[in-house]
Amino acid sequence: MVVLSKGEPPPWLATGIVLSVQSAVAVLGFLNLLASRRPSAGHICLFLAAFVAVLLLQGIHCAPRAGLFRARHGRRTLALQALLTYAPLFALGLTWAGMPGFLAGSALLILEPPLSIAAFAAAAALTGTCTLLAGQQPLGVAIGVLSCGVNGLMVYGVTRIASWSAEVRRARDEVARLAVEGERLRVARDLHDLLGYSLSAITLKGELVARLVDKDPERARTELREVLDISRQALADVRCVAHGYRQLSLTAELDSATRILSTAGITVEVHDERLPLREETGTVLATVVREGVTNILRHSAAQNCRITVSRTAGTLALDMAGDGIPVDTGERMARRSGGGLDNLARRLEGIGGTFRACAGEDGWFRLFAECPADAAGQPRDVSGSSPSPWRSGRRPADSVR
Repeated sequence: MVVLSKGEPPPWLATGIVLSVQSAVAVLGFLNLLASRRPSAGHICLFLAAFVAVLLLQGIHCAPRAGLFRARHGRRTLALQALLTYAPLFALGLTWAGMPGFLAGSALLILEPPLSIAAFAAAAALTGTCTLLAGQQPLGVAIGVLSCGVNGLMVYGVTRIASWSAEVRRARDEVARLAVEGERLRVARDLHDLLGYSLSAITLKGELVARLVDKDPERARTELREVLDISRQALADVRCVAHGYRQLSLTAELDSATRILSTAGITVEVHDERLPLREETGTVLATVVREGVTNILRHSAAQNCRITVSRTAGTLALDMAGDGIPVDTGERMARRSGGGLDNLARRLEGIGGTFRACAGEDGWFRLFAECPADAAGQPRDVSGSSPSPWRSGRRPADSVR
């Protein structure tokens, strides 16, 4: 179903205009036939039958929905229109002389250049020849040729403008569809990156609270407060997704990863050179850290995790590796498409970077992200974090594994 914007003409309007003009020309010719002589019933029937047939063929050549039929049978219908245009001239004379112009327009629509131009010129020349044979003076011949050309260009112009308008409409609809699809994919990526991490952390800490509630109530209350903080942050992140803007801090995510993985009993080593980053770059690298933490919690029995942020030769690199992943599982994760790792690859491409995920035979699974260094970026806010570029988290006694 075609949805038209307010004030936009319907697709059939151009065809209606062409057929209306052709009908008006035919009515004038028919009136001339009646006025010029006493036509026989045969002449009247010939005129009306030829007009109905030519009008039908003209509609086929101009109608937007007849494109497939024209592609298959256009040359045949054009030849039939030519026959029905010039054959009646011998019996009806100049009263039928208005029809060749519409044939000329159909030739421009159906045929490809230069054949269409040659057919257009041939129609005009044949019209002039017929009017000359009918006894017209040179001025009358010139008027006939000019009328044929003008009508042909009118048919072609009106029909083509309508066709171009339809193409613009389809392109506009496709752009709108792609925009909606792109927004849907963006929301899906953001929800995966945000909620996958948050829900994994909440599940981990919830299991820890269940174990600590009798043995260490104070620690359990502390973990519950962290669960509430994570859930509030997840809610804020979802709101940011709805508004189309979300900013993450790489420093904050590194600190959070250290705490979450340490709670899970994983020894974490972080080396962060505190390089200046643009907001977009920091958000993308923070998302890589989140996805890495989520994969470690979901798919491995990791004991160690190393995260390194460094700069070499104008390139900013983030290397995150964790052990405890079986080789076949790691290879399957690296090959899998349509998930979080694909999302990371698209995000890195968006800032001119690259992303790789690979599994080693030693059971370590590695995420490696590279992007152009942000020489003009602002230094990151590191308030509240460790003053040393090296941070580590050790496995607590009551960790959950």
